[in-house]
Amino acid sequence: MYVVVNTIQAPEPELARIRRAFRDTAHDLDQFEGFLGIELWQDEGALLAVSRWSTREAFLAYPRSEVFRKHHKSLRGEEAMTKAQIKMYEAESIA
Repeated sequence: MYVVVNTIQAPEPELARIRRAFRDTAHDLDQFEGFLGIELWQDEGALLAVSRWSTREAFLAYPRSEVFRKHHKSLRGEEAMTKAQIKMYEAESIA
């Protein structure tokens, strides 16, 4: 499994808007083969969007897509990912 954690730091009113946007558009990710799910984690002053994918390659189809550009206001994947605080992990679910 491949896990991508996007940490978004902003004032709480902005984080509330971003949470709503994630909730409104999360269903768009279902069309990507290998998409396993997404969770929103709240931290003090930050929102962590944690997505799970079957493989790294499955994840990389998303930032290369038109859906990604729609979600990120026309930014290309490479550009958006360099501006974000993203960490990626190979993961294993054991229980």
